Amino acid sequence: MKRELIVTADGRDRSVTVEGPLPDGRFRVTIDGQAHEVDGRAIRPGTWSIQLGGRNYLVDLDKRRNGIAASVGASEATLQVEDALHRRLAAAAQPRGQARGETLRAPIAGKVVKVLVAVGDEVAPGAPVIVLEAMKMENEIVSERGGKVTQVAKQAGQAVDTGDLLIELT
Repeated sequence: MKRELIVTADGRDRSVTVEGPLPDGRFRVTIDGQAHEVDGRAIRPGTWSIQLGGRNYLVDLDKRRNGIAASVGASEATLQVEDALHRRLAAAAQPRGQARGETLRAPIAGKVVKVLVAVGDEVAPGAPVIVLEAMKMENEIVSERGGKVTQVAKQAGQAVDTGDLLIELT
């Protein structure tokens, strides 16, 4: 059996591959590309006797809220252990940089009541940019993607027809 892990200690990620048990009962542990033959035996839950490079170590592993506390003698480190495949899948599923920029046009004929942005302003996605009045109702027009205002085509008090350019964002 082979497991690929990402182990984080002191803010540093390490790539760890564990293969085994091998036919002789040992494990092959590769840390950042450097392979080690390890003989490991569970003494009790959370405690392992490990032989590595001709030396013996007693390792206690204690699961905690912020990771796994690993103790060898008087030394202790808190580790975060994550399956490498899960990490890669989570990274691939992260949203990429959101598309920015759009051309906002009048969805209905009416009159511009208020312009809420100026050329050079940064607009967040979902932010209102202009208010139109149509059929005695005020309608806030919002940016879907956000961006930098490069053009304000209509001013307060001007009439607009359906499809007229209102605001340009990049």
